[in-house]
Formats: sequence, structure tokens, C-alpha cells
Amino acid sequence: MKNEIVEEVRLHRAAILESFGGDIGKMMRAMMAKQESRGQKVVTLTNREPIVPNAYPLRKFSSPLEQTTTVR
Repeated sequence: MKNEIVEEVRLHRAAILESFGGDIGKMMRAMMAKQESRGQKVVTLTNREPIVPNAYPLRKFSSPLEQTTTVR
């Protein structure tokens, strides 16, 4: 079953993206600039610190040959 509203939103979304030459990065930068010019807070999620550090980091093991010992 097709929803007319969903189809209309998809058409508008495709038209907006096409107006930026299909470049989603260019579209997002333009939207963020517009947001900033209106005085709204602009949030970027690049180069952010992890919220919670990994409590169980991966351990480095030596090769399997170095882990075995020979008893004679």
C-alpha cells in the first residue's frame, strides 16, 4: 500500500538533493550555514571524544608459537 504523503515527501527530498547536484555533503553544509545564520545552534559530530571509554580494551597477544612452551 502506497501512502500519498510519504510519496510526496520523497519527491520533495529528491528535488532538494538534485538542486545540490546530488551531493549530500554540500546540501548538509548549506543547511548548517542556514541554521547558523538564523542564530540556531549548529552541532557537528565529527572528531568527538567517546562518551564512555572502552572498559575492556582488546589485549595484544604474541603469536601462538610464542605462547606455547615445551616441557622436556
